[in-house]
Amino acid sequence: MNTSLSAMKSVSPFKTVQSLSPLQADVIKTIALAAMLADHINIILLGGRSELLYAFGHAAFPLFTLLWAINLPSDLPRLRERTRRLWAWAFAVQPLFWLAFMMKGQSWMALNILFAYAGCTQLIYWAKRWGINGAMAGLSLLLIFAWPLTPASYGFSGLLFCLMCLAGRYHAGAAENGAYLIAVFIAMGWLNMPPVVSGWWADALAFDFIPTLLIPLLTICAVSALPVISERRIWPRRFFYHAYAAHLTVLGVLAILPGKF
Repeated sequence: MNTSLSAMKSVSPFKTVQSLSPLQADVIKTIALAAMLADHINIILLGGRSELLYAFGHAAFPLFTLLWAINLPSDLPRLRERTRRLWAWAFAVQPLFWLAFMMKGQSWMALNILFAYAGCTQLIYWAKRWGINGAMAGLSLLLIFAWPLTPASYGFSGLLFCLMCLAGRYHAGAAENGAYLIAVFIAMGWLNMPPVVSGWWADALAFDFIPTLLIPLLTICAVSALPVISERRIWPRRFFYHAYAAHLTVLGVLAILPGKF
C-alpha cells in the first residue's frame, strides 16, 4: 500500500502543471475551452443529445480548476488583485450566463462558475491576511454561494474540488502525498456524477466518472510530454475571461433565435 501511495507522487497533476511551459499551459487551456464549448453547445443547442460532447465536456472544469489553482499568486497584493478581477468578471458575465441558459429553464438565481473561483480565491486572500478568522469567513461565504452554484456550476462538489486544488497549491507536501492525490482523483471523478437512482451506476461510470477523471489527466500527461519548442504563449493574458463571455453571448443569441438547432 505504501509503495502504491509513493508511486502516486510521480503522477501528481499539480507538479506536472507547475512544470509546464507557457505554450504547454496554453495548449491545455485550448483543450479546456474546446471541452467547455462542446458541453455548452450540447446543452444549449442540442438539448443534451450528443453523448460524445457530453463526455468530452466533463474535462473543462477539472482542467480549468487545476490551472486556476496552480497559477494563483502567493503575495497578498497580487492575490487581492486576482480576487477583485474574478469578482468583477463573475458579475459582468452573469447576464450573459442567464441569456445562454434561460431557454433551458434554468433559474435566474443560478450562478456561473467564475463565482466559485472568486469565492475560493477570496477565502485564500482572507486566510492569508487574517488567519483562522479569515478562513472561517471565507468558508461561510462559500456556504452561501453553494446553493446558487448547484444548478449549473457544480455546487458543493465543485467547491470541494476547488478547495482540494488550493490545498495542493498552497500546502507544502500535499501535492506529493499519495493519499491526498487519491482523494483529489475521487473528487475529480465525482464532479459530474448524477444522483443515485436504480440502475444508474453503469452509464454514470462510463459517461460521467471516467471521462471527468481520465480525460483531464491524460490531457495533462500528453501535453507535458510534448517538446518545448517555444516559450511564447498561444493566447494573450486573461484571454479566458473574454472567451467565456463571448461564447455565452453567441450561444445565448442562437438559443433564442427562431428555427434554432
